[in-house]
Amino acid sequence: MKLYELMREFAVENRIPQEPSAPTPELGHSLSLFHTGLLESGLSSEGPEDNPLLTASPLDIDGACLSYFVVAFLPFSSISQEEEMNTILFEVYSFFKWMDKNGIEHGLKKHNLMGMIKELCSMQERCLKLSHLLDDESGRVLETNPDVVKTVNDIFTVMKIEKNTVILEGQNDKESFRLSLPADIIPLVELQDSLELVLGDTAERWVLIEAGQVFPDFPTEDNSSGNPPLN
Repeated sequence: MKLYELMREFAVENRIPQEPSAPTPELGHSLSLFHTGLLESGLSSEGPEDNPLLTASPLDIDGACLSYFVVAFLPFSSISQEEEMNTILFEVYSFFKWMDKNGIEHGLKKHNLMGMIKELCSMQERCLKLSHLLDDESGRVLETNPDVVKTVNDIFTVMKIEKNTVILEGQNDKESFRLSLPADIIPLVELQDSLELVLGDTAERWVLIEAGQVFPDFPTEDNSSGNPPLN
């Protein structure tokens, strides 16, 4: 069964109140946010461009999807209070436990889901600060009016950190890029971080033209705990 259909079934079975202002009001507030976050993470969908529905299988949800939702998507979704964040994440957690209870296979079944969520929450502050600093750096670069011969827009993975330089690999064509960053930004960067960037080629070096969201590699089971959620 498709992800949207499963979310709809979960919402009906658990009598989740509709959220009229949400893109998918029938899913309620929390699951509608999760649905939108999964769409933005790149899972397959169909329907009108302004209101598509997930057609991906629950097996398509992986740690990168969860990391994007918790660290990159939620903090930019007008979620300002920790209590609201916890409520949303608990309902998402409950959706996965409901799938487990009903024998529905999903991509995170072998992971300690609550441990992953708690660890990802602990990474939000670093990633938000890094995102803001990268955005400031892109503004500084544009003020210098660099002579850019081409640009590359991608989600880049941090493969290596060398002093004030990061080695990035684009997701689209797996090409490597060397990007120099200010000394105050480098300590916030971690290996396997995913960075939404637009890079510009000046023929001499790559420069940062635009910066978006930042989210980490998903934590492993070894670093997770099985305690119940987020208080």
